[in-house]
Amino acid sequence: MAFNIIAETDKMLDFKRLQSKIYAENLNFELIPMPGLGLRGGDAIGICVPRKNANEKTWKQLKPALRRLRSEFDCDVYDLYGGQKLGFFNSKKFKKNLLLKQPATGVKSHE
Repeated sequence: MAFNIIAETDKMLDFKRLQSKIYAENLNFELIPMPGLGLRGGDAIGICVPRKNANEKTWKQLKPALRRLRSEFDCDVYDLYGGQKLGFFNSKKFKKNLLLKQPATGVKSHE
């Protein structure tokens, strides 16, 4: 299982520029280019956060990337778990959804 996000636009994205602005070593999420799969034939990029990486460190990496996608690349960004368009006013709810996606440990509680 994974936590998935899509950023889409009706324009062509410069994926090399996007990678240079967002990608860094040791990211806890993956970027998946999706040429031609955005709005009205524009481009999109998928973001996949493996469930084991759904933590505060990943949120700190992800938040500026999402902000850049919206502001510098004119993308609409959607949380596919919550089905909501992401913006300034709902980032806390998005963070809460992300942090709830903790991996199962396989250990049962005896409460």
